[in-house]
Amino acid sequence: MPTSGPPDPTPSPPPPDTAKPTTPPPILLALSGPTSSGKTTLAAALHAIFPPPHSLTIHADDFYKPDSEIPTTDDGLPDWDCAGSLDLAALAAVLRGLRSGAPAPARLLRQGNFAPDGVHGAAAAVTGGIGAATVERLRRAAAAARGDRRRRTLVVVEGFLLFGRSVPVGVRDLFDVKVLLRAGRGQARARRAGRGAYVTLEGFWQDPEGYFDRVVWPNYVEEHGGMVDGVDGDGVVEGEGSFGQRVHCSDPGGG
Repeated sequence: MPTSGPPDPTPSPPPPDTAKPTTPPPILLALSGPTSSGKTTLAAALHAIFPPPHSLTIHADDFYKPDSEIPTTDDGLPDWDCAGSLDLAALAAVLRGLRSGAPAPARLLRQGNFAPDGVHGAAAAVTGGIGAATVERLRRAAAAARGDRRRRTLVVVEGFLLFGRSVPVGVRDLFDVKVLLRAGRGQARARRAGRGAYVTLEGFWQDPEGYFDRVVWPNYVEEHGGMVDGVDGDGVVEGEGSFGQRVHCSDPGGG
C-alpha cells in the first residue's frame, strides 16, 4: 500500500480565470420637461460631449402611437401631450434591454440618436442654444478624463412625459438620474408657436389655435404636480410633490 509523503509546502496556483469581463450597465439619464423647454438641445449637447460609443440618445417622440390611436380631448381634439399617446411599454422594453446589454434597436439608431439624416437632425445643428465653444470645451475635458478607459455608456432619454403621474412606476424607476427642464408658460407658448408642423407616423400635425392653453400646458401641470414650481435650495424635488421620485429641476435660459 503506497504511503503519502509530506505535504507540498508550495500551494497550487489558482485556476485561470476564464470568466469573460462583464460590461457595466449603462447610466440612464432622463431629460424631461414641458414642450420647448430645451430637452432636445441639451440631449444634443450631451451627445456631442460624449460621442458614440460613449453615449446613446433615445427620443421618447419615437414612441408615439399611430395617429389613429392618439386619445382625444373632451372636445374631440387629438391629445398628443398625454401619456396615452405614447407606447410606454415599448419604451420600457428598450430601456430594460439596454440595461441588460442588448443593442439599441436599429430603427431608433436610424431615425434618431442625432444621425445627420435622422428625424431629429445632426447634433451640431441642434446645440445652437448652448454654444459650440462650450460644447467643444466640455467634450475635450470629458475625453481627457476618460483617457483610454471604457466607462459606462451614457444613455440619454429625452421626452416631454417621463416622470408624470400617469407614467407607470415601472417605467419611471428605470432611470438612474432624472432632470426636469422647466420653462414658464409664456416662454413655452412662444417657442411652440414658432415651430412648424410635426411629422407623425401617418402624416403631419399642426397645433390649432388655442391648443397650447387648452391641452398642452394643462396636461403638463396636471402630470407634474409639485415639480412645476416646488423645489428645495438645491433644485431638487422629492417625496409627495414628485410622486415618490427624486427629480433635479433646472430652469434653462434657452434651447
